[in-house]
Amino acid sequence: MSSQTINLLHIFDGHNFTEWNTTARHVINATGCCIALNSKPLPVLVNSVETNESIRVQDNWDDQDTKTYSNLMLRISPDIRNLAVKTKIQDTKKLLDWLKTQYSTTSISAAYTDAIAVNKLFVLGDCNPTSTIDRLLALFTCFENNKFIIPKLVQAMTLLSNGRHCV
Repeated sequence: MSSQTINLLHIFDGHNFTEWNTTARHVINATGCCIALNSKPLPVLVNSVETNESIRVQDNWDDQDTKTYSNLMLRISPDIRNLAVKTKIQDTKKLLDWLKTQYSTTSISAAYTDAIAVNKLFVLGDCNPTSTIDRLLALFTCFENNKFIIPKLVQAMTLLSNGRHCV
């Protein structure tokens, strides 16, 4: 995979899996490394001896997979990369499957995105706070829909802290 092409893939930081995964697969295909998206081919035996063609196919798969895996690992945030290394994931397909298992659930990614949105909302000094409060309440509803229940006391504290700029 060329460095210019791999740079089209933004860093995966945990909340953008669907977009990142789609782009990663396109980049892998564009660089001709799509063989790495499949499981390692099984050896072909003739009279209990592996054929030269089978060895060549497996070596080609190993080369493509190593390149693809290494490039993808460079486009993953260090925290997630360390988790992948600790779980001993060493090929592209397993890496993508593991990331999908860990990060593609709508509840985790949606909750993360909603939490960031809550932290960015605040009422400006002279503005009417109604629209900001409505957006916060909508985000709390999103949390509940994704089975993340925010206690009413925490919701109240969040509403109060987001109004801190209107004093």
